Amino acid sequence: MVENRLKKFYYLFKLMEIFIEKKEISVYDDEVRAKLDNCSIKTLERYLKDLESMYDHIITIKRGKKKVWKLIKVSDIIEEFIKNSNDLYTLFELAREFDPTIFKELEQNTLKKLSSNESIFIFKNSIMEEIKEEKTKAIFNDLKQAVRNKEYRDIHYYYDKDIYLKDVKPIKLAFLDNNWYLAAVTKEDKFRFLRLSFIKKVQKRYTQGRFQKANIQPFLDFLKNVQNSMTHFGVPPKTAILQAKPQIAKYFKKGMKPYFPSQQFIKELDDGSVLFSIDYTQNLEILPFIQKWLPNLIILKPLELKNALLDNIYKSIQNYAQS
Repeated sequence: MVENRLKKFYYLFKLMEIFIEKKEISVYDDEVRAKLDNCSIKTLERYLKDLESMYDHIITIKRGKKKVWKLIKVSDIIEEFIKNSNDLYTLFELAREFDPTIFKELEQNTLKKLSSNESIFIFKNSIMEEIKEEKTKAIFNDLKQAVRNKEYRDIHYYYDKDIYLKDVKPIKLAFLDNNWYLAAVTKEDKFRFLRLSFIKKVQKRYTQGRFQKANIQPFLDFLKNVQNSMTHFGVPPKTAILQAKPQIAKYFKKGMKPYFPSQQFIKELDDGSVLFSIDYTQNLEILPFIQKWLPNLIILKPLELKNALLDNIYKSIQNYAQS
């Protein structure tokens, strides 16, 4: 049963990949059937009809006495899966098996659409955290409903200790730093990112009714420009001036894809180094990134950020000396 279900998911993904290449599919196309393990014409037709019945942007067109299936909007297929699937783990596990270029349109169109204020999601990275455990799936699906319907939840959360958060407003399911988070507003009107894997239990607040979008709008606006899970709400950003040495300068030159939304190219120096800036609300928002590029990334300003990095390096040396 499970094996047949996975096989069907596999064929549906393969058909999506073919749709991106061909835009139209005929059941009599030997090349297409070969890519689906030489399935029969009837089997291919059944899968195409399944896709057509699920997604109104896949339509049937007459070609003489035969018919073909035409994809109107590729990104909508993935969008509907993300919105409605109760088995995202299987979905993304299967996606990994395919050429990642098939998700270029997903990144450019679907995720942009899904990240709008009307959506329940916001994406900042690739969707690869595993939602595998049944309990986690149930929590994820309940939170989808809460965000969609603007419903309150009580949340049992564990990080360093057990925390009970009452009357939480779930406003987005955010994919940041390669992990799922719930972007939420607490009863005290404080914004929090709650890591999905640390949420132990979610309870619906039946007596609270629904909260209004107007009450969470400032937080939704904040999420448009959030950089990672360490970005603090309501904190005026500081600006770090960084120097990428010649060994890594090519990754930070003008026109290169930035690593942070606030990243700005400043200039290229005579020695081949590149100066650039990043805004941040707390040290942890950018220090892990800077440390990843050591020793070829230098903090020029501010001094407090430079000292925080040096302190981390010193502590690391001490740990190695004691090991």
